[in-house]
Amino acid sequence: MSRRPRTAAPLTREGIAAAAIMVADEHGIDAVSIRRVAERLGSGTMSLYRHIAGKDDLISAMVDQVTGRYAYPDPEGMDWRARMHALARTDWRMFLEHPWMLDATSSVAPPFGTESFAAMEWALEALAPLGLEPHVAARVIMTVNTYVQGSVRVVLGERGDGQADDPGLNWQRRLLDVDLERFPRLRRLVRHPVPERGRDWFVDGLDVILDGVQNRGRAPA
Repeated sequence: MSRRPRTAAPLTREGIAAAAIMVADEHGIDAVSIRRVAERLGSGTMSLYRHIAGKDDLISAMVDQVTGRYAYPDPEGMDWRARMHALARTDWRMFLEHPWMLDATSSVAPPFGTESFAAMEWALEALAPLGLEPHVAARVIMTVNTYVQGSVRVVLGERGDGQADDPGLNWQRRLLDVDLERFPRLRRLVRHPVPERGRDWFVDGLDVILDGVQNRGRAPA
């Protein structure tokens, strides 16, 4: 008795994006193409175009899906500052686990989708108690995002060299044996001991930003 050939699962925008995310996780965002994703799904290239308009649309769908996987936590009981810390930590983990998102979020113009909109709304709502003008609140979020992404890029760049996940400590170690007699302030900075344990440089840097945000707001911390 002959068997009917097994048919592949129906293509969906979500499934296509999920397959593209796997390609990006394994090979980077530059490896993502409609053809390559179609091959992974065992489908014809033209079949994907029924759900995806092109590569930019595909990347937008990928960004939105990953953003949804790293949704910000329930803000119950959290003040604006705790929410900004939660936002930064969540994004930090997302970018470390999916480094291609660093380039994807900067190469494709928003909007990305409902998950991305929800993340933006969450962040804006977090800052509402400060009474900031909308454009100022947006600038705060962009500044925090830039800090997070820049910090992740530094850590990813140093991990292959056997360095610690503390850029300041790594920088200090590199300069310890450099003659800095002509630069007394820099020499004092380099010679000043930095604790290797119990120091969270990422949180320290974020708090520098949030201290400035607090000074701009009209509500207490």
